[in-house]
Amino acid sequence: MDKRKVIIIASIIVIIVIALIIFGIVKYNTRIIDVSGAKHSVTIIENTDFYRKAKLMDVKIHKELPIGTNVYVLEDFVDEETEVAWSKVVIDNKIGYVQTAALGYYKASEDEKVLMVDLSKFNKGKNFDTGGEMGAFLINNNITYVYIRAGGRGYGEEGNFYTDTEFKTWADECEFLDIPFGVYFLDEALNSEEIDEEIEFMEKFLKDNEYKNNILPIALDIEKHDGGRAEDYWEERAILVSELVQKMESKDMKVIVYSNAKVASEFLSTVPTKFWLAYYLDNVIKIPTYWYSELEDQEATENEELMSKMIGWQFTDFGVGRVVNRQVDVSLIYKDFYK
Repeated sequence: MDKRKVIIIASIIVIIVIALIIFGIVKYNTRIIDVSGAKHSVTIIENTDFYRKAKLMDVKIHKELPIGTNVYVLEDFVDEETEVAWSKVVIDNKIGYVQTAALGYYKASEDEKVLMVDLSKFNKGKNFDTGGEMGAFLINNNITYVYIRAGGRGYGEEGNFYTDTEFKTWADECEFLDIPFGVYFLDEALNSEEIDEEIEFMEKFLKDNEYKNNILPIALDIEKHDGGRAEDYWEERAILVSELVQKMESKDMKVIVYSNAKVASEFLSTVPTKFWLAYYLDNVIKIPTYWYSELEDQEATENEELMSKMIGWQFTDFGVGRVVNRQVDVSLIYKDFYK
């Protein structure tokens, strides 16, 4: 065989080898790792290292992971030599290792009254830059339930519907972490026709946004608003809200009403549903060990019908000192009602 043929054959072999190597690299980098049996978690420590191997020394690190990084955990184990606990994880479709101490999981409180926060687009940037950061906050602060604003009817004369632009951000994170949540909707209906429109809006919203962890009752937000289109209808509001509640429940849509305690006592206590009431305490630095009905300076606490229906108390819109360390709405909720 002449020299020219040898060179041609060798070149072909080199090209084939290079092509196979490139194909293998591409295939490896584009593979989809099965995480169907994995546990969901979230990193809760700043600058957690993502290792290529479960060793602390002389091992290349993929990258540093910021707080709130979503993680799929494939396996937990302890290095017998160093006694360091490790987790084999998947992050961005890459397998690696993190120290187990860096991972946090959702765990519902076993207390009779548990913590709940509510979120909307107004929490984006002000309290949390990402869904993962919010998820880490929920875990670190022992939050058991979450309500997320779905949308509502606008306050203006036309009463146009709107949806919350950050609903999916917060809902996706609750879904990833298996945190039970619910949606709340701002009602401003003035008549039966508009009540039917609101129900249709909510039905479509829930159909378009299906989540297995969206299991709490829908909260109807009934409040006084500056410029609210229903401000002249408060004497009739209980009748309208009762119609809304009854129509929703006839469609198997579980409902509660959220409102200011004073407003609810004055206008809404006859509505046939449970109530989540807001009354903010001053300078809250710890979780109340008492219930709203025990306050003696509140007229609403003397409304026995309302107090018998109360299952939630939003006691601050400014966090709880170092206990709940973000400026968010925080509520105490009777766990057995949601259970």
